[in-house]
Amino acid sequence: MPKIKIYDDIQAPADTTKFHFEGRNPFRVFDMVRGLLRDVMKISSKDILETDVRWDVFADPRAFYGMWMGKRKEDRWTMTNIRIILQGEISMKTRAGWLDARFKGTVDTEYEYHNFIQKGFWWQYNRFFYYGQRRKYIDYANDNIRDIRRKMMEALGIAPDTHARV
Repeated sequence: MPKIKIYDDIQAPADTTKFHFEGRNPFRVFDMVRGLLRDVMKISSKDILETDVRWDVFADPRAFYGMWMGKRKEDRWTMTNIRIILQGEISMKTRAGWLDARFKGTVDTEYEYHNFIQKGFWWQYNRFFYYGQRRKYIDYANDNIRDIRRKMMEALGIAPDTHARV
């Protein structure tokens, strides 16, 4: 069945929000990600995907990398996806290191149609009625990303209104 698909970046015009941390125990937010996605996005654990998690236990400093994605079904046609990527290193002797955190997201809308009349209806419906609702989903997801970022920065001891380097 043919489909109309609309993908919106949550943080347009930039697609990514980032922060960099240098200091004591940057690995502490690594264990927080699943809980933050669950609590902030208000989703169940089955909607959280741990797509790639790895760390090097043989070197010092030890490198780590993780990617998580939270999926939230907004309504029949729209889904929100938020992806968090953490990468860094930590010294096992001093517990100091660095962390790069990146936050990305999209709001995906998909309409199915059977013929050209229905296709025209969906374009008109989207333009005149559903556009405002999609904007609300995008704004809400953007607030979710900002909340997750703020909570991670607080856990690392970074004041949200200061520069992210510590």
